[in-house]
Amino acid sequence: MTVNIKQGKFAINGKDVFLYGGEFHYFRVPQSEWQDRLNKLKEAGCNLVSTYVPWVWHEMKEGQYDLTGETRGERNLKAFLELVKESGLYCIVRPGPYVMAEVRYEGVPHWLLGSYPEVIARRRDGSEHPTRVVSYRHPIFLEKAHEWYKAVNKVIAPMQSTKGGPVIMYQLCNEIGMLHWVTNTSDYNPDTLKRFEDYLKAEYGEIAALNEKYGISESSFAEFVKTFGAGLPEGGDYPSFHYEWGRFWRQYIKDYVGDLRQSARSTGIEVPFIVNVHGFKDYSIYSRGVDYPIGLSQLYKTPEFEDVVLAGDFYPGHIGYDNYHDLVLASAFTKAVSSKEQPLFSAEFQSGRLADRPRLYAQDLDLNSRTCIAHGMNAVNYYMFVAGENYENIGLFGRRHEWQAPIDSKGNPRPNYAKAAHLGKVLGAVGQRLLSSPKKTHTFVGFNPNDYMTEVVEHRDRPLVDEVIGKREHFLFDGIVRLLVGANIHFEAQDLLKPFTPEEIPSLWVFSTSMMEAELQQKLADYVLKGGSLVVYPELPVKDKEGRPCTILADTLELGEWDIVHGVQTVDVLDIDSVLVRQRMRFSKFDGEPVAVFRQGDREETAAYLKKAGKGKVLVLGLAMGQEYGYQLDVIRAIAGTVGIKGHLSSNNPDIAIVERSGDLGSFLFVSNYDELVQEAVIYENGQPLFEGETLSIPPRSGAMLVRNYALENDLRIAYATVEVTGLRMTADEVEIDVHPFGESGTIKFETNGKWSAKGGSAGNPTLTITDIHEPQTLRLTRLASSVANS
Repeated sequence: MTVNIKQGKFAINGKDVFLYGGEFHYFRVPQSEWQDRLNKLKEAGCNLVSTYVPWVWHEMKEGQYDLTGETRGERNLKAFLELVKESGLYCIVRPGPYVMAEVRYEGVPHWLLGSYPEVIARRRDGSEHPTRVVSYRHPIFLEKAHEWYKAVNKVIAPMQSTKGGPVIMYQLCNEIGMLHWVTNTSDYNPDTLKRFEDYLKAEYGEIAALNEKYGISESSFAEFVKTFGAGLPEGGDYPSFHYEWGRFWRQYIKDYVGDLRQSARSTGIEVPFIVNVHGFKDYSIYSRGVDYPIGLSQLYKTPEFEDVVLAGDFYPGHIGYDNYHDLVLASAFTKAVSSKEQPLFSAEFQSGRLADRPRLYAQDLDLNSRTCIAHGMNAVNYYMFVAGENYENIGLFGRRHEWQAPIDSKGNPRPNYAKAAHLGKVLGAVGQRLLSSPKKTHTFVGFNPNDYMTEVVEHRDRPLVDEVIGKREHFLFDGIVRLLVGANIHFEAQDLLKPFTPEEIPSLWVFSTSMMEAELQQKLADYVLKGGSLVVYPELPVKDKEGRPCTILADTLELGEWDIVHGVQTVDVLDIDSVLVRQRMRFSKFDGEPVAVFRQGDREETAAYLKKAGKGKVLVLGLAMGQEYGYQLDVIRAIAGTVGIKGHLSSNNPDIAIVERSGDLGSFLFVSNYDELVQEAVIYENGQPLFEGETLSIPPRSGAMLVRNYALENDLRIAYATVEVTGLRMTADEVEIDVHPFGESGTIKFETNGKWSAKGGSAGNPTLTITDIHEPQTLRLTRLASSVANS
């Protein structure tokens, strides 16, 4: 059984598969109950199970392994994988070396850190890293990790899909770089510093080149690294090496993934790999993804391995109108930095939460899933799906490991299980076709990974990076891009460090502070001159990333003269007056059509304008604004209209989110209500009502995936449905469709060319419409005899 990654999908044995599953830790559930939990996964419509394989659990003492249950049944990994195979499920194994997974020592054996302290990461003063994380590429650590891979892969390798087993993917380590980010402490272990020296030699060749770039006078790379490792002087004229160290770490992490990849391959692993991205953080009941791109920046180079899939960890907490856009941006940015062949996949998709408070609800699982699937996710693995217990003091937070999971530690379903099972039915019915239906988009937003190269920031580097840290959350995440999401103007993201052309990216929104790489400034200018439509906000760059004067973008496109006005003010945007902004540009010289103007008495100051340049145009959107008021959605629509951007779907209810995924054989319309109230809406496509003007009633904090133009047979298609399709069975002469209303009632309309009949429809009619569907039911359509069909 082969597993391929192609065209944004997983294909198994040549068949596209929507992977839908959950995390089940065999080491936390009695062996006698494993089959019960696997059965419940299947009953929820899952085709996948995923599990960590903790090193600390299986190699209790150095060189002494138990992977077959000799010391305890819950260590019998071999038996677990055999059960997964018998159950007909696919499996992802995640054997570390790090697993986190709320396990002591993050899953690394305590004997390793005790016996080989030289592998532990170090602060600049030589003391141990506060988390005691290892130096990933320390030779001793890699040697011990390789021995672990050799042992565990004796069990895993024969159970791969290529050998007739269930294992279809293998995760390399876990949340690489996370422990450095959360402690704002990098690794200055002598081994790491030596690798930094080798990196600089490879990048610059001679020390003179490094000296010239940074205006320093070091005698050798070794001497520079010695000074760097001890700590560069505060203040003065000595430059920052923040971004140089960040670029090294990206390469270092890629090389570490390469080390593990090679070790896995050499010990028999043939299936694709995954590496997961950390970054959501808790704010009490809500979590936010505003720092998630930090993880993407750290792992930026790993997708250069064609067989390594970058998979996100999505934990938005209590999902609502105020934070659902975080999932949209996290999805878009993950896709942007991945290879074009890789599917958008979440290896850890929130189904519950570690603690019992704050409490999450079934609607959270439902809306989280629908939001990400609507915006292009083609595989979902819930974390956790099965709760359990920490045996032998393995747990970091005590004995219990409930996680508010859909299946509790006793094997009983919680309310979120029913939601997962319903989605499983929907995806089982139409998921394969959904895979070939990309999201319909109207524009692109730029993603600059270097804006998030801030996992560790030294005190001396704060002046260089604080501006972007302070502005990216408010003016990008919760600013212009959030407004686009709220206005149903949908986008994909473009990695600004990769090449792009106006033909591929007709319009592009780019967040900028006063600092932007010289290369990127030139790239954006060339993009406009060659025919692209660029929206740059909330200001124009005047320096490069190292803080040196650089105005390539403004000079090339002749964007005038300006200064920045800080603080809360109001401006008029096109014909919309009194628009609240928190920062604006003030142009004293410009050449273009004003879009936003500050007015006070007789004084008028242009804050945004549109200019033609070369074959393209640039909208200098000198406004820092977010979605604090409803009218700002009208503002963003008006601004988008100046560069020819308009969403194709709309509603008479501004609080409804509408996204479409569409392919050759059908369209999928995702309608979501993130509020606590019932919302009613008529949906429009390019101004024309859909569903024959039917008013949809969407319950609080819920959504629906509605099919349109969905071909069943050559002479039979679903014209539209305002109910969800949860089952589909077809023969040459009969079609059975399970449907489920999401509100009080719904409708399904078929186009038949007069050759099919259904209960409630007349034989020979070119359409069949079944209305007032109030409860889940099965509809049966029968092909008419030729004499009836032709009458």
